[in-house]
Amino acid sequence: MAEEENDDPQIFNEGIISEWHNLTTDYGSLKKLARVGDRLELQREGYCHWAIFVGDQFVELEDQVLIVPCIIHRANPTDNPNNFGGGISSSSRSIRKGVYGIGDVCLEPLRDVWGISRLRINNSLDNSSPPFPSATVVERVMGVLNGEGRQALTAYNVVTNNCEHFVSWARNGWALSHQVKNITEKCLSLCIVAVGVLLPRPLAVMGGICLTGVQVARELRRS
Repeated sequence: MAEEENDDPQIFNEGIISEWHNLTTDYGSLKKLARVGDRLELQREGYCHWAIFVGDQFVELEDQVLIVPCIIHRANPTDNPNNFGGGISSSSRSIRKGVYGIGDVCLEPLRDVWGISRLRINNSLDNSSPPFPSATVVERVMGVLNGEGRQALTAYNVVTNNCEHFVSWARNGWALSHQVKNITEKCLSLCIVAVGVLLPRPLAVMGGICLTGVQVARELRRS
């Protein structure tokens, strides 16, 4: 069922985590399930990329104006253009990324960003932080796209301002990245173990622990 029960009829797909979808076989089923304002998670090699689904939008491609399903996302510098194939604008994608600037927020066709990755709707953050109405989510990302607000002026940072921070801020109001949180927690555990092993260098080890703690604290910032 595409729409969940909710007191607010303007909030869709609240809290759902869908199955993984592949572009070549599941494009139609994903389109039926997805609603504007959904957080989309794309499984890349070694990490996940995140975007907000904004539905059908006008896109100018090679002297044509088309209406296609689109996403808005903070372009990830580690995204490899070679991973994206079969899209209607894949040949010009790297050029348009250069126009927007690596790490900037941009609007792109869903197909182009999806490529060969697996994709799913992941609104799990709704369960701990109530989402905005779907139309509000789209308004927030469109505002950033047009250069409005702090998110439009903050440079990309893999630890404090990545693609997952952006979609979490857009839908739930919190700039959070569970990927970063999980990595820093693992680093913290390793540092604690290292305290007992690297006794000649206790200050250096403690410094690493403090740095990890600061990074985790910066994750919990309300926008």
